[in-house]
Amino acid sequence: MAKQALNIGFFSCMYSQINGTAHAVRFLSEAIAKTGHNVHVFAPRIENGYKKPKNLYYHDLGGARISKDTGFVLSVPIHKIFFCKEDYLDIAHIHTHATIGSMAINWAKYLGIPMIGTHNSPMTFYTAQYVPFLGSLLANSDIIWRYERHVVDKYDLVHVATKSKKKLLREKKFKEPIICLTNGIHDYYFQNVKENGIREKYNLQDKKILLSAARLSPEKHPISLIKTFKNIHKKDPDSHFVIVGNSGPSTGLVKRFIRKWRLENCVSYLGMVPFEDLLKLYNAADLTCLWSWVEAEGLVLIEAMAQGTPNVGANGYGIRDVIRHGETGFLANNLHEFEEYVLKLLKDESLREEFGKKAKKIASRYKISEVAKTWIKIYKFVINELYPLRYYRKERKERVELVKEFIHHLPNVSF
Repeated sequence: MAKQALNIGFFSCMYSQINGTAHAVRFLSEAIAKTGHNVHVFAPRIENGYKKPKNLYYHDLGGARISKDTGFVLSVPIHKIFFCKEDYLDIAHIHTHATIGSMAINWAKYLGIPMIGTHNSPMTFYTAQYVPFLGSLLANSDIIWRYERHVVDKYDLVHVATKSKKKLLREKKFKEPIICLTNGIHDYYFQNVKENGIREKYNLQDKKILLSAARLSPEKHPISLIKTFKNIHKKDPDSHFVIVGNSGPSTGLVKRFIRKWRLENCVSYLGMVPFEDLLKLYNAADLTCLWSWVEAEGLVLIEAMAQGTPNVGANGYGIRDVIRHGETGFLANNLHEFEEYVLKLLKDESLREEFGKKAKKIASRYKISEVAKTWIKIYKFVINELYPLRYYRKERKERVELVKEFIHHLPNVSF
């Protein structure tokens, strides 16, 4: 007898954008569809042109792009709450907790299906940076956290990518059950590639490369990294800082800073590069970095690890779960430590090779094809065992213990 395919609803405020959260949602939906299950993506302004698997379906919710720098699309599809026709869905996997998340909760309740919520980016950490005046006031209060707790408490199961992220949510009084499972990276990051002229293409022939592959936005602190690299370059003149990534709120500032201080000889901002070039740059780099204090996981670090490249990063939420300090790279508590660790790796080739080999081995655990298989087991568990307990109003403690027992048998999942 053929196995019955699940119909899984993915709800996200970003899907076709270029950032870590959007990649996590898109790569997981594609990987699950490839297993033979049906994935229905509900998101605003879905771009055409993606080569999608057979069982992946797009449902464009519409919306208006309100930020050129972030690509953020505001979608308030209130009409769809009252005209839900998606009665074929078996489960809702909600990846956003604002307008679309509220809509998804209403749909799930109407359909009588379970809900899983993935919590990637705390709204309060971005409000002050992207919402002038009012954002600063809200970020310094508990209002946004209260809103997120209110929404997330409606899910049957909450998912985060890392243990440190769960620790943050628990500190903010979010309730169990919360499981930890990597968002994963696409299998194609593990391709065997060679430099094949990539250094020559970007004029990096004999340089020791420190690579940053991230969107240029305030929370990534690109200017602080460039200032710190000025000191690194003075102590190691063969070093070169390469910045790759799509444009963001800090793009103009970065370009002006490089130009003002005449850093073109040691700092290169390449902007968006073809994916093939990005893989080659990961492979060619001596080490990569990420300086952010709150990340869901820091997928760019894992992408570099897949090419055998060690990392140096901030000892912050998410990143500290990816970098194994003293094994695959270093975790820095401040920019002074960051400078010391970067110099240590740039000047010690044997240590870089040792860290790189360990990084590549560990990265294999993050393949999205394997993560997708685990998610299928979780979906079936929530549908068949966990949701009935919530439906019949069993005590939360009973649901928590059931989850703890279930995930004990799953690879790469922790409580």
